[in-house]
Amino acid sequence: MVLGGAMYRKCLEKLIEWAERDSRGVMVLRGARQVGKTTLIRKLAEKLELHLIEINMEESQSFTHMLEHKEKAKEILEHIMLEQGVNVDPKNVVFFFDEIQELPNLYSYLRYFKEKAPDFKVISAGSLLEFEINNKNRQQGPTGRIEYSYLNPMTFEEYLLAANKLAYDKLKELSPTKPVSEGLHTILSNIFKEYLVCGGMPAAVQASINKEGPLRLDAIKNDIITGYIEDLPKYSTLSDTKYDTELLERILTVVMSSPSKGLQYSKIAPGYKIEKVKKHIDILVSAKVIRRSIHTSENKTPLLNGVNPKNYKLFGLDLGLCYSFMGVSPMSIYSNIDINDMANGTIAEQYVAQTLTSIPPFYKTKAIYHWERQKKGSTAEVDFITEVGSEIYPIECKSGKSNKLKSLKLLLEEKVFKTSLRCYSGNTEKETWSITKNNDEEYQATVMSIPLYMLEHFIEIKSIEKQS
Repeated sequence: MVLGGAMYRKCLEKLIEWAERDSRGVMVLRGARQVGKTTLIRKLAEKLELHLIEINMEESQSFTHMLEHKEKAKEILEHIMLEQGVNVDPKNVVFFFDEIQELPNLYSYLRYFKEKAPDFKVISAGSLLEFEINNKNRQQGPTGRIEYSYLNPMTFEEYLLAANKLAYDKLKELSPTKPVSEGLHTILSNIFKEYLVCGGMPAAVQASINKEGPLRLDAIKNDIITGYIEDLPKYSTLSDTKYDTELLERILTVVMSSPSKGLQYSKIAPGYKIEKVKKHIDILVSAKVIRRSIHTSENKTPLLNGVNPKNYKLFGLDLGLCYSFMGVSPMSIYSNIDINDMANGTIAEQYVAQTLTSIPPFYKTKAIYHWERQKKGSTAEVDFITEVGSEIYPIECKSGKSNKLKSLKLLLEEKVFKTSLRCYSGNTEKETWSITKNNDEEYQATVMSIPLYMLEHFIEIKSIEKQS
């Protein structure tokens, strides 16, 4: 199901399902600053023809004293309607509490809107809400009374739909396991390169769609980055824990400029104690401005069972923001035949990491895993290990011939994986490898090479096949 329209977000379908349900909790929309949370809620109200009441908690509100009494939850919502002169049936209203971290314990109070006013539709969000949710010193959270949706930067398919709906429709008609016609492959590859330069932050996407040029794109992304940096001092206040703002900024800068690197803590921030660096990485991950991939040795669900947190890689929130930090010229992207060759493959890996964490389902946050072997004289790494439907796929971002996938072959000799993915700039190809495991058992493994732009579509189709 695709609900068309400019700057369409797939997460909208999750919010529509929530709003149309008879029994619902309070919706908490989670995501970093500037990923489009407010716009998405406005789209929801527009789509369902609901009267939207926005309450920005950065501003003084007349009802805050009423939050001391849980039995007044329904009265609070009726008070807001009266104050704003909204005289419509409550079932046709959606309340949006924005920046709720600005009022301590409002997050905890959300449960009472569910208990005392179950017929009302209430959504909350906040650019730094994660600190309120994870703060152990706050009141007990509204467990069991709320629902979550997670919003990330726009995916390639969302960008494609906004940039060229006809090309989007053509992509969605394709079988992800069959070669694409050369003409369509060229068109999709060129639009994909535009996405690499732009990234998925909605303000940057809108500027790209409007053909405002690379300088304007860089200005927008720089403003977003500045906003993240200006937020860093607030981390200490909101979490009741003292953080080193300079160290936070250093880690953020290192990760954005060199995504996918599994640097040692001592190399990320020389001169700082390892435990301090780790603590500051943890809080940036919690704030959702960077992502972390962890090594797993598992080949079945849950992948968490095989993790080794000492072996990790770090990624930025958004491809476009990383691109700006790297200082790569747009022409070098547009003229390059294979994206995997750009910036030592970090751009392609950042794209895959971002895609894996930004696609449905939206009701839970998604972890990233990879595989690596650290042996003296014999190191190996497979870029990602991910679950699609009920099957586990290793994913490699490698250019050239498939016989270059030496790390993947080592992994397949250690663990059985029926199908592996290679994401690259070429067209779709399918191979069968004869694998002899380390215990001398033999099996046939399928290796699918797909264009980078096909990854999201591949996962969607395979997920549907597993459900049917």
